[in-house]
Amino acid sequence: MIKEVKNTKKWEFGDFQTPSVLAYDAIDYLKRAYPDFNPQTIIEPTCGLGAFLIASADTFIDASAVIGVEIEEDYILALNKKIVLRRDVKRFDIKHQDLFTTDWADYISQKNHPILIVGNPPWVTSSDIGRLKGSNLPEKSNFHKYSGYEAITGKSNFDISEWMLLKQLEWLPNTGDMIAMLCKTSVARKILQSVWKEEKFNIESRIIKINALKHFGAAVDACFLIVRKTNNSITKNCLIFSDFKDKEPNSSLGFHQGIMVSNAPSFNCQKNLLGRDPNYVWRSGIKHDCSKIMELKKNGGVLNNGLGESIEIEDDYLYPLLKSSDIGNARLLKTRYFALVTQRIIGQPTEAISKRAPRTWSYLKRHGKRLDNRKSIVYRDKPRFSIFGVGNYTFTPWKIAISGFYKTLKFQIISPIENNPVVFDDTVYFLNTYSEAETEFLSNILNSEPAQEFLESMVFWDDKRPITIELLKRLHLGNLATLLKRETEYEHFTQQRQVHQLGESSRQLEITF
Repeated sequence: MIKEVKNTKKWEFGDFQTPSVLAYDAIDYLKRAYPDFNPQTIIEPTCGLGAFLIASADTFIDASAVIGVEIEEDYILALNKKIVLRRDVKRFDIKHQDLFTTDWADYISQKNHPILIVGNPPWVTSSDIGRLKGSNLPEKSNFHKYSGYEAITGKSNFDISEWMLLKQLEWLPNTGDMIAMLCKTSVARKILQSVWKEEKFNIESRIIKINALKHFGAAVDACFLIVRKTNNSITKNCLIFSDFKDKEPNSSLGFHQGIMVSNAPSFNCQKNLLGRDPNYVWRSGIKHDCSKIMELKKNGGVLNNGLGESIEIEDDYLYPLLKSSDIGNARLLKTRYFALVTQRIIGQPTEAISKRAPRTWSYLKRHGKRLDNRKSIVYRDKPRFSIFGVGNYTFTPWKIAISGFYKTLKFQIISPIENNPVVFDDTVYFLNTYSEAETEFLSNILNSEPAQEFLESMVFWDDKRPITIELLKRLHLGNLATLLKRETEYEHFTQQRQVHQLGESSRQLEITF
């Protein structure tokens, strides 16, 4: 009997073994969907107990080489016990080695084509492995080529399966070679986006959705991704099927004007709205990475932190806080939460707090170890007790906001609470405004049918965070106002904004906070 892999080991290796019935269903679909595909070499790079390897061998009987690679010795022993009983045992080659240290390009170059790379790669991210202090990780690199800001704020985190699948496509040299993998649906889209964006080679692709909760006990949107190298002209479109039994797709996704879209007709209908508006810049809420200390809850007039401590500090640095759940559920007019905002701009010295609000300074110092131990690089070489995602825009009286997590494109008007500007956590995106009239104007145009159609054409609702700041920045509000015949109002409010921002810039030089 196979030894149970320790829990941390299971997560380090993203170890979710594929049920045999699912593997056979997937490979049977592959054969029906591509009747002309007859692989001569089958490879499963992280084969585990070999469900895909055996299903593929049984389905594609002309394949002369069936190769499995696995790092866990217990799985190798169990798989070999199955294979040794087969009549075609000589076709199989099971290797006990690490995927990440194998020279796959050289190895594959020696095999007969077409090649099928199949399987179920690890469902784990690079940061998950880092948290577990695991070693089963490709050599660290910013392979997405994100900017410095994006990289240090966590965007460079990636799924191991994403890295693996992209590498496998690079390893396959010939037209007609194919990968067919189970993966998270979000990973499948990233793979397609990367290939379409780079245009290194031409592909045809399909996505077939699977029930990950049923097969793996994982509450995540997952699919069977098929990508075949082709010499046909580039087609940046992928058909999506809801089940292996479906003969016709129920949707598709594509890549248009450098953007992944979930609804190409809607996108093309409103594509004139695409662009970055210099007058309105979307922001995310405050990042502090220490909610137990920096977020306080008021009960009966008493402030409590996340450690359960009752505290007494000055009001000078406290601001009403709305979380993503508040925005998503329209709880907007009052709050029990307050955020401790230690700076008005990034990098501002914090020592002034000790004079203006000594009890607040004492509270911060008392919990200084927790704040000093924040791991994000954004706090490196910054004043003690620094925060991130703060600026003049944080303190304007009015805002219009949307939750990144909730599956709705409803934009909410945010007014001051207790005569103070509201702040948000970093899962909320907002535009700062200077008057109620400007906020209502923005709410009207953002919640209009053209804006909603345009944004929804690029939303993938199965993502963990379907609304992103990158999505919102694609909508040019000036173009939208013109389409809605409200350009006069737009010009009026943008002129007012420029006056306010000039005043803020001059005052910023004199900030004593």
